Amino acid sequence: MSVVLGLLFSTPSYANNLLVTNVTLGTRNPSAKTVAVTFNVSWQNSWRNKINFDATWLTVRLNNGQITPTNAGVCQITATGLNPAGTSPGNGPNLQLYVPQDATGAFLQPSSTGFIGNVSSQNVQLTVNYGSCGFNDNDQITASVFGVEMVFIPQGSFYAGDYATSTASLITGSGIAPWNINSGSQIPVNANAGGFYYVSNGNPGEFPTGSSFSIPAAFPNGYNAFYAMKYEINEGQWVQFVNSLPSDARTNHDLADNNHKNATSVIYRNTISCAGTPLLCATQRPARAVSYLSWMDLAAFLDWDALRPMTELEFEKMARGPLLPNAGEYVWGNQTITAAAAISGTTEDGTETITTPSANVNFNNTTLTGGDALQGAGYNMGPLRGGIFAGSNATRVSSGASYYGVMDLAGNLKERVVTIGNASGLAFTGSEGTGTLTPPYDVNSIPVITYEGNAMNADWPGMDQGTPANGVDGATGSGFRGGSWGDASTYLRTSDRTEAALTSTAALNTFGGRGVRTYDGS
Repeated sequence: MSVVLGLLFSTPSYANNLLVTNVTLGTRNPSAKTVAVTFNVSWQNSWRNKINFDATWLTVRLNNGQITPTNAGVCQITATGLNPAGTSPGNGPNLQLYVPQDATGAFLQPSSTGFIGNVSSQNVQLTVNYGSCGFNDNDQITASVFGVEMVFIPQGSFYAGDYATSTASLITGSGIAPWNINSGSQIPVNANAGGFYYVSNGNPGEFPTGSSFSIPAAFPNGYNAFYAMKYEINEGQWVQFVNSLPSDARTNHDLADNNHKNATSVIYRNTISCAGTPLLCATQRPARAVSYLSWMDLAAFLDWDALRPMTELEFEKMARGPLLPNAGEYVWGNQTITAAAAISGTTEDGTETITTPSANVNFNNTTLTGGDALQGAGYNMGPLRGGIFAGSNATRVSSGASYYGVMDLAGNLKERVVTIGNASGLAFTGSEGTGTLTPPYDVNSIPVITYEGNAMNADWPGMDQGTPANGVDGATGSGFRGGSWGDASTYLRTSDRTEAALTSTAALNTFGGRGVRTYDGS
């Protein structure tokens, strides 16, 4: 039996200088349907301390080398757990691999407490089952590896609400004290004195203030451990995602079409353009947070990368950590806030910085100067690159970082979340993306509308319960937290719930997103 080898020098996977390069395939094992995938990984500003650590989430895809792939799902890794057989963290020091139970990817992360620095590791190895992603022994295939920087959020109690300083802040029935979430169990919400009390902002379909309901134990309430994306999804990652899809799915997620920004030119700093048959997308600024994402777009990206949406309670957990609320605080722990205005240099290549003294967030429709703003009006308002406020001497406040080191949770782009404010949101059980999206329809039976390329998780907000084959084609059960570059400061507060239950299927210039993944280890 002949064995056909494939080789692909991958497109770099961008986050904050995250690079995944030199992807190669080893010799296949036809009896086990496995093949080793080897590659190099590097990223900056990594750490592991007594509280938490960062990591890179890595997923592997095989394809047949066609411009429009026919097999685009993730391939399962052949063993799970910490440093399982068939895997290697490579030659970088102080590194380990953790493969979750569903085997859809692996976390490459520091192994030693006290580590702070840059990661660079050659010959990282993941052995995958090529049969699990649709290939046979003699198929001509190539490999790609997609990487996303993550932050580990440990299990533990936290507070949701900030003494009612923020709009619709969560309070107790006897006053304005915040919720203390101290277990992963069911949470009863009612108007009883001392109990958890719901405050509504009156969004359509939202529970009224004082409603009685329960947050199920299956709903991720933030107590249990999870990983969160360190940065918002950026343009480089979005382009890699779209260009990996079959042609009709690409059209469904074309950010330049009339359902999104309706232009191939730069609009509000979004530089993505898509053209041709099959559609190919490109970006001028891969490190910039990607805007114009609808809920359906975000859900598709997260399902494709075997991640999941975060809940609004997880948002507060990753922002505040175990600390007592500081009334009216922002995600960096106090009410110190200065808008970014001036960008270094004349071109934004992913190394640009903010030169506005004390600036720690992008908000309030601030007109930018310097950097790409010198190129015209399309560049002077909109999102910045992820982590732009962090530097070698930065503090939590000056870098705009959450308690656990998650960046840009406030401002820049709105964070899409699963709400506790309606029954559709509470139906979410936290299922992980599977790495595959809705397949093509039979064009003879449904000739007009295609839903190819949507998320497929039945419990996710927006899932078409009447026609599950459509996947996530709506947004009911989702909402927003954290505010954006176009919002006033009040929207940026950690506990502000103005839009927490606001259903929107739109794709606007202030809408972005990130994902999380439940930690299933011990």
